[in-house]
Amino acid sequence: MTTAANTNIAEIANDLVAHCKTEPTGDIIEHDSKLWDKHFAQGWKSIEGDGKTFNGRDEVIAKYKEWQSGVTMHSCEVTGPFVGQGGFSVIFEIDMESKDGSFPRMKMQEIANYTVENGKIVQEEFCFPPMQCGENCDC
Repeated sequence: MTTAANTNIAEIANDLVAHCKTEPTGDIIEHDSKLWDKHFAQGWKSIEGDGKTFNGRDEVIAKYKEWQSGVTMHSCEVTGPFVGQGGFSVIFEIDMESKDGSFPRMKMQEIANYTVENGKIVQEEFCFPPMQCGENCDC
């Protein structure tokens, strides 16, 4: 059974996936700001797989800038969305490498879980498989 809330979540999810599949023509922050303005609640929470939490646009922008300074992203494939009652999930497969040589070019998969309340995304959480010792980590 489809509910109004479920339909709204599906619309948000489809917009996010379509946005992520669109190649930015300029600055990624400017590109994603359009999506944030439309579908994200003010002060939304962004949680990385390592537990780091970022609250609101300013902290997320700082996270983006740190990512951009350390990583070259060659491509990003998007699969989904997968819609549930309280939100949706998307799978990202990112072809990337460090700019400083701290890790080689690799493909990383992560699942992004988005929580939707009152028609806005209030939380995004990025989950990835645990790295094995000796595999791009210091154990």
